[in-house]
Amino acid sequence: MLIKRFEQNPLISPNNLSPSVEGWEVVGTYNCGAFKYNGKIGLLVRVIERPILDDPDKVAAPILDFSTGERQLKVKTWPRDEVDVTDPRFVKADVIYDAVMNHLRLAWSTDGKHFEVEPTPILQGENDLQNLGINDPRVLYLEDEYTIIYTANSLWGITTWLATTTDWETFEHKGVIFPPDNKDVALFPEKINGRYCCLHRPAGVYFGGHDLWLGYSPDLLHWGDHKLVATRRPGMWDGERIGCGAESLKTPEGWLQFYHGSDGTNYYLGAILLDLNDPSRVIARTNEPLLAPQEDYEKVGYYDNVVFCNGLVRLSEDLVYLYYGGADKYTAGAEVSISDVLNLLLG
Repeated sequence: MLIKRFEQNPLISPNNLSPSVEGWEVVGTYNCGAFKYNGKIGLLVRVIERPILDDPDKVAAPILDFSTGERQLKVKTWPRDEVDVTDPRFVKADVIYDAVMNHLRLAWSTDGKHFEVEPTPILQGENDLQNLGINDPRVLYLEDEYTIIYTANSLWGITTWLATTTDWETFEHKGVIFPPDNKDVALFPEKINGRYCCLHRPAGVYFGGHDLWLGYSPDLLHWGDHKLVATRRPGMWDGERIGCGAESLKTPEGWLQFYHGSDGTNYYLGAILLDLNDPSRVIARTNEPLLAPQEDYEKVGYYDNVVFCNGLVRLSEDLVYLYYGGADKYTAGAEVSISDVLNLLLG
Protein backbone atom coordinates (compact mmCIF):
# COMPACT_ATOMS: atom_id res chain seq x y z
CA MET A 1 0.00 0.00 0.00
CA LEU A 2 1.34 3.43 -0.95
CA ILE A 3 -0.65 5.01 1.86
CA LYS A 4 0.53 3.91 5.31
CA ARG A 5 -1.95 4.17 8.15
CA PHE A 6 -0.75 5.60 11.46
CA GLU A 7 -0.28 2.99 14.16
CA GLN A 8 -2.09 5.37 16.54
CA ASN A 9 -5.38 5.17 14.58
CA PRO A 10 -8.02 6.11 15.27
CA LEU A 11 -6.63 9.48 16.33
CA ILE A 12 -9.92 10.92 17.56
CA SER A 13 -12.96 8.92 18.66
CA PRO A 14 -16.40 9.98 19.89
CA ASN A 15 -15.64 8.62 23.34
CA ASN A 16 -12.75 11.13 23.58
CA LEU A 17 -15.23 14.04 23.53
CA SER A 18 -17.92 15.38 25.80
CA PRO A 19 -21.15 16.52 24.14
CA SER A 20 -21.76 20.25 23.83
CA VAL A 21 -25.36 19.76 25.02
CA GLU A 22 -26.26 18.10 28.31
CA GLY A 23 -28.20 14.90 27.79
CA TRP A 24 -26.79 14.35 24.30
CA GLU A 25 -24.16 11.96 22.98
CA VAL A 26 -21.28 12.38 20.53
CA VAL A 27 -21.62 9.81 17.75
CA GLY A 28 -19.02 10.99 15.24
CA THR A 29 -15.70 12.90 15.05
CA TYR A 30 -14.50 12.83 11.46
CA ASN A 31 -13.96 14.55 8.06
CA CYS A 32 -11.59 17.25 9.27
CA GLY A 33 -9.75 20.06 7.58
CA ALA A 34 -6.03 20.17 8.43
CA PHE A 35 -3.44 22.94 8.65
CA LYS A 36 -0.21 24.12 10.32
CA TYR A 37 -0.34 26.96 12.86
CA ASN A 38 2.26 28.23 15.37
CA GLY A 39 4.38 25.10 15.13
CA LYS A 40 1.43 22.75 15.59
CA ILE A 41 -0.82 20.73 13.34
CA GLY A 42 -4.45 21.72 13.74
CA LEU A 43 -7.57 19.85 12.71
CA LEU A 44 -10.97 21.42 12.22
CA VAL A 45 -13.09 18.39 13.07
CA ARG A 46 -16.68 17.65 12.16
CA VAL A 47 -18.49 16.58 15.33
CA ILE A 48 -21.98 15.10 15.27
CA GLU A 49 -24.21 14.83 18.32
CA ARG A 50 -27.75 13.67 18.99
CA PRO A 51 -30.17 13.72 21.90
CA ILE A 52 -30.58 10.61 24.01
CA LEU A 53 -34.26 9.59 24.09
CA ASP A 54 -35.86 7.72 26.96
CA ASP A 55 -38.51 6.19 24.69
CA PRO A 56 -37.10 3.64 22.19
CA ASP A 57 -40.30 3.92 20.14
CA LYS A 58 -39.52 7.53 19.24
CA VAL A 59 -36.97 9.11 16.93
CA ALA A 60 -35.61 12.64 17.04
CA ALA A 61 -34.09 15.26 14.77
CA PRO A 62 -32.36 18.39 16.11
CA ILE A 63 -32.82 21.70 14.33
CA LEU A 64 -31.61 25.25 14.93
CA ASP A 65 -34.35 27.88 15.19
CA PHE A 66 -33.48 31.55 14.52
CA SER A 67 -37.02 32.95 14.52
CA THR A 68 -36.36 35.05 17.63
CA GLY A 69 -33.09 36.42 16.28
CA GLU A 70 -31.08 34.13 18.55
CA ARG A 71 -29.89 30.58 18.01
CA GLN A 72 -32.23 28.12 19.69
CA LEU A 73 -31.60 24.39 19.54
CA LYS A 74 -34.84 22.44 19.29
CA VAL A 75 -35.57 18.75 18.96
CA LYS A 76 -38.43 17.37 16.87
CA THR A 77 -39.69 13.90 17.74
CA TRP A 78 -41.95 11.35 16.03
CA PRO A 79 -43.23 7.87 16.76
CA ARG A 80 -40.77 5.53 15.10
CA ASP A 81 -43.44 3.81 13.00
CA GLU A 82 -44.58 7.10 11.44
CA VAL A 83 -41.29 8.05 9.79
CA ASP A 84 -38.65 6.43 7.60
CA VAL A 85 -35.31 5.85 9.34
CA THR A 86 -34.03 3.18 6.97
CA ASP A 87 -30.91 5.29 6.55
CA PRO A 88 -29.91 6.03 10.18
CA ARG A 89 -28.41 9.39 9.15
CA PHE A 90 -31.80 10.87 8.29
CA VAL A 91 -35.37 11.12 9.51
CA LYS A 92 -37.75 11.16 6.56
CA ALA A 93 -40.94 12.78 7.83
CA ASP A 94 -42.85 15.68 6.23
CA VAL A 95 -39.42 16.63 4.88
CA ILE A 96 -36.02 15.04 5.33
CA TYR A 97 -34.23 16.00 8.56
CA ASP A 98 -30.71 15.24 9.69
CA ALA A 99 -30.72 12.79 12.60
CA VAL A 100 -27.80 14.63 14.23
CA MET A 101 -26.52 18.16 14.75
CA ASN A 102 -23.18 19.02 13.11
CA HIS A 103 -20.61 21.52 14.34
CA LEU A 104 -16.84 22.05 14.08
CA ARG A 105 -14.21 21.84 16.83
CA LEU A 106 -10.47 22.44 16.86
CA ALA A 107 -7.90 19.78 17.72
CA TRP A 108 -4.16 20.38 18.20
CA SER A 109 -1.03 18.24 17.98
CA THR A 110 2.73 18.73 18.14
CA ASP A 111 3.53 15.55 16.20
CA GLY A 112 0.50 15.15 13.93
CA LYS A 113 -0.52 11.88 15.56
CA HIS A 114 -1.66 12.70 19.10
CA PHE A 115 -4.42 15.30 19.32
CA GLU A 116 -6.20 17.22 22.05
CA VAL A 117 -9.69 18.31 21.05
CA GLU A 118 -11.18 21.54 22.35
CA PRO A 119 -14.33 20.95 24.43
CA THR A 120 -16.67 23.40 22.67
CA PRO A 121 -17.61 24.23 19.07
CA ILE A 122 -15.52 26.85 17.30
CA LEU A 123 -17.97 27.11 14.37
CA GLN A 124 -21.62 26.11 14.23
CA GLY A 125 -24.85 26.97 12.45
CA GLU A 126 -25.53 30.72 12.46
CA ASN A 127 -28.67 31.21 10.33
CA ASP A 128 -31.61 29.47 8.66
CA LEU A 129 -29.47 28.23 5.78
CA GLN A 130 -27.35 26.40 8.37
CA ASN A 131 -30.19 25.16 10.55
CA LEU A 132 -29.11 21.50 10.33
CA GLY A 133 -25.49 22.35 11.13
CA ILE A 134 -22.18 22.70 9.30
CA ASN A 135 -19.66 20.05 8.31
CA ASP A 136 -16.78 18.75 6.14
CA PRO A 137 -14.43 21.77 6.23
CA ARG A 138 -11.45 22.31 3.96
CA VAL A 139 -8.72 24.60 5.35
CA LEU A 140 -6.02 26.31 3.30
CA TYR A 141 -3.46 28.96 4.22
CA LEU A 142 -3.75 31.43 1.37
CA GLU A 143 -2.38 34.96 1.12
CA ASP A 144 -1.60 35.42 4.82
CA GLU A 145 -4.85 34.03 6.19
CA TYR A 146 -6.66 30.74 6.55
CA THR A 147 -9.58 30.16 4.24
CA ILE A 148 -12.22 27.76 5.51
CA ILE A 149 -14.70 26.28 3.07
CA TYR A 150 -17.43 24.22 4.67
CA THR A 151 -20.79 22.66 3.90
CA ALA A 152 -24.01 23.79 5.54
CA ASN A 153 -27.12 21.63 5.64
CA SER A 154 -30.57 23.12 5.93
CA LEU A 155 -34.17 22.36 5.05
CA TRP A 156 -33.51 24.36 1.86
CA GLY A 157 -30.59 22.30 0.64
CA ILE A 158 -26.83 21.89 0.88
CA THR A 159 -24.80 25.06 0.42
CA THR A 160 -21.07 25.83 0.49
CA TRP A 161 -19.76 28.71 2.63
CA LEU A 162 -16.51 30.62 3.02
CA ALA A 163 -14.93 32.04 6.17
CA THR A 164 -11.44 33.34 6.98
CA THR A 165 -9.30 33.72 10.08
CA THR A 166 -5.76 34.66 11.02
CA ASP A 167 -5.74 33.54 14.66
CA TRP A 168 -8.35 30.74 15.00
CA GLU A 169 -10.24 32.87 17.50
CA THR A 170 -12.02 35.46 15.34
CA PHE A 171 -13.58 34.73 11.96
CA GLU A 172 -14.84 36.75 9.03
CA HIS A 173 -17.84 35.08 7.45
CA LYS A 174 -18.08 35.67 3.70
CA GLY A 175 -21.36 33.85 3.04
CA VAL A 176 -22.53 31.33 0.45
CA ILE A 177 -20.21 30.70 -2.48
CA PHE A 178 -22.11 27.76 -4.06
CA PRO A 179 -25.91 27.29 -3.85
CA PRO A 180 -27.76 23.96 -3.49
CA ASP A 181 -26.84 21.29 -4.04
CA ASN A 182 -23.08 21.57 -4.20
CA LYS A 183 -20.33 20.41 -1.87
CA ASP A 184 -16.78 19.01 -1.77
CA VAL A 185 -15.27 22.37 -2.68
CA ALA A 186 -11.48 22.67 -2.41
CA LEU A 187 -9.28 25.58 -3.42
CA PHE A 188 -5.98 25.38 -5.27
CA PRO A 189 -3.13 26.83 -3.14
CA GLU A 190 -2.30 29.59 -5.64
CA LYS A 191 -3.88 31.52 -8.48
CA ILE A 192 -3.84 29.89 -11.90
CA ASN A 193 -3.49 32.29 -14.80
CA GLY A 194 -4.39 35.18 -12.53
CA ARG A 195 -7.53 33.68 -11.01
CA TYR A 196 -8.46 31.64 -7.98
CA CYS A 197 -9.47 28.11 -8.81
CA CYS A 198 -11.41 25.36 -7.07
CA LEU A 199 -12.72 21.87 -7.57
CA HIS A 200 -16.36 21.31 -6.68
CA ARG A 201 -19.05 18.68 -6.93
CA PRO A 202 -22.59 19.58 -8.03
CA ALA A 203 -25.30 16.99 -7.44
CA GLY A 204 -27.23 16.01 -10.56
CA VAL A 205 -30.85 15.10 -9.81
CA TYR A 206 -32.52 14.23 -13.13
CA PHE A 207 -29.51 13.93 -15.41
CA GLY A 208 -25.84 13.36 -14.70
CA GLY A 209 -24.78 12.71 -11.14
CA HIS A 210 -21.93 13.29 -8.72
CA ASP A 211 -18.96 14.27 -10.88
CA LEU A 212 -15.93 16.51 -10.46
CA TRP A 213 -16.05 20.09 -11.76
CA LEU A 214 -13.71 23.08 -11.72
CA GLY A 215 -14.44 26.79 -11.41
CA TYR A 216 -12.59 30.11 -11.44
CA SER A 217 -13.03 33.30 -9.41
CA PRO A 218 -11.53 36.80 -9.27
CA ASP A 219 -12.20 37.19 -5.54
CA LEU A 220 -13.08 33.78 -3.96
CA LEU A 221 -16.74 34.86 -3.77
CA HIS A 222 -18.01 34.88 -7.35
CA TRP A 223 -17.41 31.70 -9.33
CA GLY A 224 -17.74 30.98 -13.04
CA ASP A 225 -16.06 29.56 -16.15
CA HIS A 226 -17.00 26.10 -14.88
CA LYS A 227 -15.65 23.00 -16.57
CA LEU A 228 -16.31 19.30 -16.15
CA VAL A 229 -13.06 17.66 -15.03
CA ALA A 230 -13.72 13.98 -14.34
CA THR A 231 -16.75 11.71 -14.30
CA ARG A 232 -17.68 8.51 -12.55
CA ARG A 233 -16.41 5.28 -14.09
CA PRO A 234 -19.18 2.64 -14.15
CA GLY A 235 -18.14 -0.72 -12.79
CA MET A 236 -15.09 0.68 -11.02
CA TRP A 237 -14.41 1.77 -7.43
CA ASP A 238 -15.54 5.32 -8.30
CA GLY A 239 -18.51 4.35 -10.43
CA GLU A 240 -21.29 5.74 -8.23
CA ARG A 241 -19.93 9.15 -7.16
CA ILE A 242 -16.71 11.11 -6.92
CA GLY A 243 -15.63 14.30 -5.15
CA CYS A 244 -12.46 16.17 -4.31
CA GLY A 245 -10.57 15.95 -1.04
CA ALA A 246 -8.38 18.74 0.32
CA GLU A 247 -6.33 21.22 -1.72
CA SER A 248 -4.46 19.94 -4.76
CA LEU A 249 -0.69 19.62 -4.35
CA LYS A 250 1.62 21.32 -6.83
CA THR A 251 4.26 19.04 -8.35
CA PRO A 252 6.47 19.44 -11.43
CA GLU A 253 4.25 16.90 -13.21
CA GLY A 254 0.93 18.58 -12.37
CA TRP A 255 -1.60 19.20 -9.64
CA LEU A 256 -2.00 16.08 -7.50
CA GLN A 257 -5.48 15.70 -6.03
CA PHE A 258 -6.46 12.96 -3.57
CA TYR A 259 -10.16 12.41 -4.22
CA HIS A 260 -12.87 10.10 -2.96
CA GLY A 261 -14.99 7.71 -4.94
CA SER A 262 -17.80 5.31 -4.17
CA ASP A 263 -19.12 2.20 -5.84
CA GLY A 264 -22.37 2.43 -3.91
CA THR A 265 -21.13 0.12 -1.15
CA ASN A 266 -17.79 1.57 -0.05
CA TYR A 267 -16.05 4.95 -0.10
CA TYR A 268 -12.43 4.85 -1.26
CA LEU A 269 -9.50 7.23 -1.73
CA GLY A 270 -7.74 7.61 -5.06
CA ALA A 271 -5.62 10.16 -6.91
CA ILE A 272 -5.88 12.22 -10.06
CA LEU A 273 -3.21 14.36 -11.76
CA LEU A 274 -4.26 17.62 -13.42
CA ASP A 275 -2.42 19.92 -15.81
CA LEU A 276 -0.60 22.80 -14.08
CA ASN A 277 -1.85 25.50 -16.46
CA ASP A 278 -5.23 23.99 -17.26
CA PRO A 279 -6.40 21.88 -14.30
CA SER A 280 -9.55 20.89 -16.17
CA ARG A 281 -7.29 18.58 -18.21
CA VAL A 282 -6.69 15.18 -16.64
CA ILE A 283 -3.20 13.74 -17.12
CA ALA A 284 -3.64 10.50 -15.17
CA ARG A 285 -5.97 8.81 -12.70
CA THR A 286 -5.61 5.75 -10.48
CA ASN A 287 -7.38 2.66 -11.73
CA GLU A 288 -7.42 1.12 -8.25
CA PRO A 289 -8.05 2.90 -4.95
CA LEU A 290 -5.09 3.92 -2.84
CA LEU A 291 -7.02 3.40 0.39
CA ALA A 292 -10.04 1.17 0.99
CA PRO A 293 -12.08 0.43 4.14
CA GLN A 294 -10.22 -2.44 5.80
CA GLU A 295 -9.74 -1.63 9.47
CA ASP A 296 -12.57 -1.85 12.01
CA TYR A 297 -12.60 1.94 12.43
CA GLU A 298 -13.17 2.26 8.67
CA LYS A 299 -15.74 -0.51 8.33
CA VAL A 300 -18.07 -0.04 11.31
CA GLY A 301 -19.40 3.30 12.51
CA TYR A 302 -22.14 5.84 11.99
CA TYR A 303 -22.08 5.00 8.27
CA ASP A 304 -20.13 1.85 7.46
CA ASN A 305 -17.33 1.21 4.97
CA VAL A 306 -16.03 4.73 4.46
CA VAL A 307 -12.64 6.38 4.11
CA PHE A 308 -13.08 10.09 3.33
CA CYS A 309 -10.22 12.59 3.28
CA ASN A 310 -10.73 16.35 3.22
CA GLY A 311 -7.63 17.37 5.18
CA LEU A 312 -3.91 17.07 4.57
CA VAL A 313 -0.64 18.64 5.68
CA ARG A 314 2.42 18.74 3.45
CA LEU A 315 5.45 18.24 5.70
CA SER A 316 8.06 18.38 2.91
CA GLU A 317 8.25 18.33 -0.87
CA ASP A 318 7.53 14.62 -0.78
CA LEU A 319 5.87 13.70 2.54
CA VAL A 320 2.18 14.30 3.19
CA TYR A 321 0.02 13.46 6.18
CA LEU A 322 -3.55 12.64 5.19
CA TYR A 323 -6.34 12.99 7.75
CA TYR A 324 -9.48 11.07 6.94
CA GLY A 325 -12.79 10.02 8.38
CA GLY A 326 -13.35 6.35 9.11
CA ALA A 327 -16.91 4.99 8.86
CA ASP A 328 -18.27 8.52 9.52
CA LYS A 329 -17.27 8.06 13.16
CA TYR A 330 -13.50 8.36 13.68
CA THR A 331 -10.62 10.60 12.63
CA ALA A 332 -7.66 8.62 11.32
CA GLY A 333 -4.34 9.49 9.73
CA ALA A 334 -1.89 8.13 7.19
CA GLU A 335 1.27 9.17 5.41
CA VAL A 336 2.08 9.05 1.73
CA SER A 337 4.99 9.89 -0.56
CA ILE A 338 4.08 12.22 -3.41
CA SER A 339 6.78 10.69 -5.62
CA ASP A 340 5.40 7.20 -5.02
CA VAL A 341 1.93 8.29 -6.14
CA LEU A 342 3.31 10.11 -9.18
CA ASN A 343 5.29 7.03 -10.17
CA LEU A 344 2.11 5.00 -9.97
CA LEU A 345 0.14 7.52 -12.00
CA LEU A 346 2.79 8.04 -14.68
CA GLY A 347 4.65 4.75 -14.64
